[in-house]
Amino acid sequence: MMESAAIEKRQKLSADRLCYLFLIFLAGCLVGWIYEEIFYWITEGLLRNRGILYGPWLPIYGIGALGIYALKPLKERPALLFLCCVVLSGVVEYIIGYVGIQVFGLRLWDYRGLFLNLQGIICLRSVLSFGVLGLAFHYLLEPMGETLYRTLPGSTVRTGCLILIALFIADCVLSALFRTPITY
Repeated sequence: MMESAAIEKRQKLSADRLCYLFLIFLAGCLVGWIYEEIFYWITEGLLRNRGILYGPWLPIYGIGALGIYALKPLKERPALLFLCCVVLSGVVEYIIGYVGIQVFGLRLWDYRGLFLNLQGIICLRSVLSFGVLGLAFHYLLEPMGETLYRTLPGSTVRTGCLILIALFIADCVLSALFRTPITY
């Protein structure tokens, strides 16, 4: 009896951990989408969904958020954390940008013409911005998010996660079938 209760508790903790990571991913996707919308509204005067999905989320930012979250053990060393956020975000952005161009024939962003760019896929401005955002994530956003997460009932969080997973998957499928993303 005690053994099955312990197994059930471990499974619940694993589900809660996966849910938390998924929420970090989605929060990164949403923050990235908002960042891009504001940036291009200011620079081009236009609001339009630049992502590959219909919904207000950009998966590249979610992947970056998970990578930056993995750097949490470096939180006590801000300079090293910043440098690692810069490197990690540059690697993520380069790999996804390169694959987008080479495999799918899509250039979803273009940094050609910006200072210290590499094939127009990454540039100094973008990786430094992501380094600063990584620090904001670790010292402001993630602690607030974790506090909020812990205050909500576990069943509510898990149900919310399942709904968000279903919406995200549906958006991925519909976008793959019908959406033509903005390219450069």
